[in-house]
Parts: sequence; structure tokens; C-alpha cells
Amino acid sequence: MGLIDPPRPEAKDAIKTCEDAESNRDITGDHPVTAQAVARELGLLKIGRVITGVELDALSDEVFEQEVEKIEVYARVSPSHKLRVVSALQKNKHIVAMTATA
Repeated sequence: MGLIDPPRPEAKDAIKTCEDAESNRDITGDHPVTAQAVARELGLLKIGRVITGVELDALSDEVFEQEVEKIEVYARVSPSHKLRVVSALQKNKHIVAMTATA
């Protein structure tokens, strides 16, 4: 049996609108394989960099702030991980907006 929670139809248009920002990320509680598949479908996964919340926990703030711009998908993350991603992007002078599907 397989189960998928596909992205909403309007998600692709919303991502296209934000493409000029060049900083679209998928930050989700989903399994890494699911997150990767959805990100590919939405055109978010370009270089293929996916990490999990456990891997994020293992990175120091300094290392993460250097790597944050290279990571396109964050899987199996908690709300505190999401805040850490947003904070690191802001520290690197990005303007950040977050949307949710649930």
C-alpha cells in the first residue's frame, strides 16, 4: 500500500512567483524520501541537498550558517528546526516568508 499527500495545485504557481528570491526551501516533517519526491515535483530540488532534523542537530550554528543556502529540503524536522532554518537564513541577510499547508 502506498500513500501520498500531493502538493496543492496552486503550490507550483506560488513557488514560481517566489523563484526570483532564489531561496525557496521545503521544510517538512515528512520522511526524507517523500520530501525529496515532493520537492522534485514542485521544482524545489535543484542540487539535491536534503537533510533531516537529526542531521541538522549535529551541525554547529557556525557550520549550519555556512551551509544553509545550499540545503533545499529539510525533512523530519520539528518546529524548532524550522525556526533555526529561518534564523540562519535571516542571519545571512535573506528576507524570509513561511507558508504552511496545514
